[in-house]
Amino acid sequence: MYSETAQRLIVELPNRGKLQDATHTARAENPVCGDITDLFLKVEKDVVVACRFQTYGCPAAIAASAAVTQLCGGKSLEACRQITSLSILDFLEGLPRHKLHGADLAAEALEKALREGEGTRSRGC
Repeated sequence: MYSETAQRLIVELPNRGKLQDATHTARAENPVCGDITDLFLKVEKDVVVACRFQTYGCPAAIAASAAVTQLCGGKSLEACRQITSLSILDFLEGLPRHKLHGADLAAEALEKALREGEGTRSRGC
């Protein structure tokens, strides 16, 4: 059973969609179940000023991706680097045991997006 928080995120889908002027982007895929998450961050002065997601997969993956956007919004890059799958699970008030991979997928997408942005910045883009 999903928590009220997870259910709300699944229904409302806050921050769903692409972010055309994203500075940090990443895709994470779960080869076992086929879930895919695309994460888009817009960073200005080391602060996430906008965050969007597109997830194709189970409700747990969708809720976890939406949770990441809520956890990142307005936060420094350093604070975002501290977000883990456990942080996501705490925010969601848990997920069913067989759906924990949703939080892992969202955390992986965030980690990749933050790394991708660092590489972009170092190239002067």
